[in-house]
Amino acid sequence: MVHTGSRDMEFGILGPLSLIDSDGRSCAPGALKLKILLANFLVRPNRTMSTHQLIEEIWGGFPPRTATTALQVYISNIRKILGEGGSRTEQSSILTRPPGYVFELAGHGSDLHRFEQERDEAGRLEAAGDTEGAARLLRTALRRWRGRALADVRCTPRLTAAARRLDELYIASYEKSIELELMMGRDAELVGELYALAGEYPSRERVHEFLMVALYNTGRPGEALQAYMSIRNALSEQSGLAPSHRLRGLQQAILSRSIDVLSIRPQSPMRSIA
Repeated sequence: MVHTGSRDMEFGILGPLSLIDSDGRSCAPGALKLKILLANFLVRPNRTMSTHQLIEEIWGGFPPRTATTALQVYISNIRKILGEGGSRTEQSSILTRPPGYVFELAGHGSDLHRFEQERDEAGRLEAAGDTEGAARLLRTALRRWRGRALADVRCTPRLTAAARRLDELYIASYEKSIELELMMGRDAELVGELYALAGEYPSRERVHEFLMVALYNTGRPGEALQAYMSIRNALSEQSGLAPSHRLRGLQQAILSRSIDVLSIRPQSPMRSIA
């Protein structure tokens, strides 16, 4: 459906909630409850959310007696922000659909949608053997992130769960981009970036594996072993676990120096996001 009654908007959830109109102006709502409402629609576009679900997200377990009426006012306010005059016509992006409402993204843009499209295309390039093209497109996709997803509205159960899913999507995509670049021999270029990433994700094994490989392949085996000790200590302190068999095997290969150049064992190719 083309929403002729509304302005084309660019919605952003890969960072703090953002809303940019067709003239490039920011028009995101300032009130927290309106942000929560809009964010819920954006993480579930084109799917009906019940009135009960939305009330629970906005007010938690203690909604006021006027919650249903207040929700209708908030919906009207969002429609006005979208340039739809607060109406609920068929040209509106937010449609009333029992038992609640549905937000239709058609006619608008979304940083998440663009990211997913680019990530999926990178997966197709990787499967076709175009490692460099896949890595380049993944880097382009990752630049769409402006910080932690939904950074200013991680305050409700559904949005917190959605944000965690997006966090995992980000780091998994980042790991894949580095994997592809290491496979192309860019170890030296990646060392500094991997050190920073390992500091941000101190118990992420794949990140430390990449760092160990890059350090070893650039003639720094001592630092590679220190990277192993770092994640071993982090895992022990956080969960009482030891590094995986794969990571321990990498440590042994570095200790023995039996291989001149360590190679990355690629993970499964990226799959499309459902």
